[in-house]
Amino acid sequence: MKALILTGGKSSRMGTDKSQLEIGDVTLLERTIGLIKPLTESIYISVAHDDTKQHPLPTIRDLEPSPGPLGGLHAAFAHDPDSTWFLIACDLPKLSPEDLSQLFQSQGKDVTCFLNPLDDHPEPLCALYAPSASTTLNKVISENRRCARRFIRSLDRVELRPSEPQALLNLNRPELLTELQLLNQHGSMKKTITIEYFAKLSQEAKTTREELTTTAATLAGLWEEVRLRHHFTIDLPHIKVAVDDEFSNWETPLKNHDTIAFMPPFAGG
Repeated sequence: MKALILTGGKSSRMGTDKSQLEIGDVTLLERTIGLIKPLTESIYISVAHDDTKQHPLPTIRDLEPSPGPLGGLHAAFAHDPDSTWFLIACDLPKLSPEDLSQLFQSQGKDVTCFLNPLDDHPEPLCALYAPSASTTLNKVISENRRCARRFIRSLDRVELRPSEPQALLNLNRPELLTELQLLNQHGSMKKTITIEYFAKLSQEAKTTREELTTTAATLAGLWEEVRLRHHFTIDLPHIKVAVDDEFSNWETPLKNHDTIAFMPPFAGG
């Protein structure tokens, strides 16, 4: 059993190296290493093919420029095709040692993974990939099909549910730092929210309005939840958001019975 930590590529959406973000008194990378060490001592860091930085652990270089997360896994199997590889993103600050231990204890089939509570789909960036997964991986890489979520859905899976709704919160944007802070302060508190979708979002969601129960703490956290659920093709920077008919910023805390409006760019506007 070996582990490969994905350190965020270019971290273009976050705007800084995610692995070095400090949460409490440790960086995200340090926290991830600490989670894995009780389960395996064979830990590697995935780095770009031309990386020249110093790293605290052995590295595995991508085999080509900008290959995405599947490229990291591809390089790992090239390094050792006979091992099961635990692939994990470095920016999962709510993942618990207990959930991770349960994942390792449940290993089987091509891949052992969590179902992401936000959309109930298998999560590819916190999963154990058996050597049997490499055949399919080699095929999708050769065909330049790099979507990790589609790849994991093509495999024979053992699926687990994490203990907390926000266990797989991914810090891929600076707006989600406030989400994490509030979750750490107050926990995952349920709220009933009404959401209104406009223009292209209503087409992709196949509804103009829905009511849902969420444990998101901020507007950014709520957007991340519905973005995954409805497979929205527009990203957060291009969306305007309002709470009870007042435009708001993404760090605004959610309250029970809020009415949220998500508005994409309008033609000509």
